[in-house]
Amino acid sequence: MTENFRAVIVVLGLSIPMLLFLRPHLTAMAIAPRDFRIRAGLWVALSIALFVSHNFWLFVLIVAVAVLTVGRKDSNPLGLYFFLLLLAPPFPVSIPGIGGIAYFLFLDYLRLLSLLILLPYAVRLARDPLCPGLFKLPADKYLIGYLLLQLAIQSTTTTTTDAIRWATSLAIDVFLPYYAFSRGLSDREKMQDAFAAFVAACSVLALVALFETLKGWLLYSSLPDFFGVNWGMGGYMMRNDTLRATASTGHSITLGFVLTVALGLHLSLRSYFHSGRAWSLILIVLGAGILATMSRGPWVGAAALVLTALALSPARASNFAKLGLASIFVVPAMLFSPFGEKIIAVLPFIGTVSGESVDFRQQLFNISWDILMLNPLFGSPDYLGNASIQSLAQGDEAMIDVVNSYLAVAMYSGFVGLALFAGVFASSVIGLLRRLAGSRGSWGVDHEIGLALLATLVGVLVAIATLSSINAIPVVYWCLAGACTAFLQRVASSARPDEPLPEQATPPVHAMDVAGRAGYSPRRG
Repeated sequence: MTENFRAVIVVLGLSIPMLLFLRPHLTAMAIAPRDFRIRAGLWVALSIALFVSHNFWLFVLIVAVAVLTVGRKDSNPLGLYFFLLLLAPPFPVSIPGIGGIAYFLFLDYLRLLSLLILLPYAVRLARDPLCPGLFKLPADKYLIGYLLLQLAIQSTTTTTTDAIRWATSLAIDVFLPYYAFSRGLSDREKMQDAFAAFVAACSVLALVALFETLKGWLLYSSLPDFFGVNWGMGGYMMRNDTLRATASTGHSITLGFVLTVALGLHLSLRSYFHSGRAWSLILIVLGAGILATMSRGPWVGAAALVLTALALSPARASNFAKLGLASIFVVPAMLFSPFGEKIIAVLPFIGTVSGESVDFRQQLFNISWDILMLNPLFGSPDYLGNASIQSLAQGDEAMIDVVNSYLAVAMYSGFVGLALFAGVFASSVIGLLRRLAGSRGSWGVDHEIGLALLATLVGVLVAIATLSSINAIPVVYWCLAGACTAFLQRVASSARPDEPLPEQATPPVHAMDVAGRAGYSPRRG
């Protein structure tokens, strides 16, 4: 039996039990039972197709038919999108051109889903007279300005054909996720559904990540060869003699990033879980999945996320006390366990393994700063051709990994581009802080969602300072930016008062409350 057939058996053996476990909990509070059946069925069917179809274009056809027939019955396209987003690795394949055009565009699974789900939904939203137009929401002007600047810079350095490809790529990869989520999550129910869908998908990936690290087998690594595509990702990477899990994301850093986002969105669902133990178990699975990636950037982002949630929660004093108490028992246990020693050895700032990566980041920053100073306002789109940064090329393919998304944006489009890029997220951070401050003393569902979004956004903004925006990373943070914008628009314009937390969930339970109340169930009080 070939590796891909053995892999799909394991993937299904991990996915199906997790989906069965999640179903009663998520359908009781966020996802309609019919929608969950559709999404879980598509996850299983498309996972089988991924491993047995033998041809990328055949897989594309199967996905298109399944999404446009079965998927169209889903009541919330954004929930469907988030549920299926991480199902397959995003290795790119070029769409052949005609005449003198070598190729039209590179297509991967992420773009395929955007075209099948987000594009039709965005068209429907644009036709809705109640949907806010462009520039009507605070983050819009920064995003549109950022995209226009990217196009202007690119058009001066390449051919018309390449400029059109660039514009199309930006529309699919950046504008569609932001627009669909900023306009589509128009009510609390759609938002909770989408967040629960992402948590469900990432819970499956976290379980896969644990299997990969413990077994030493990357389940999706054979797919590029299976499809006959060249892809420089998805291979085996070790850190401190431990395999770094990647699941379907193509890189351990990407997996750690998306699991960190899921961890934050999971906080917004806490009050409506019927079982405190189930919520805590999912939290633990997501956290363990993040650890299995052995990726320090996502670890730092997750830490920033949790600390933000703790610091802004009404029960901050008791939560920090419980965190400190838990650390007294957890840290010694980790020190005396073989797996814990490996984790501690690679921790940022105190770890002893892979110190060269810290030196590389410092060298990268120094060189990048010098390049940025050559044209500080609008950057240098050909910065990768600079002799100084070429000296940082690594591996057989001489890749240059700019492990700082802010630096990459700044070098390409200068401080103007960086300000527009950061403005998209800063406007949401400011808006969320104002929202939380304005509703202090009246804790309700929207307040809890706002806190979870803010904590997640802080974690993301910290994490991308330590990693490249590759694979699903930018798609996820543009979706998150749209979700934050939609939330702020809804709470600002809604005449409906904030819904109080379920009576059985008072007082509110927050991120690290699980440390002291792992068995808490709102139904038991």
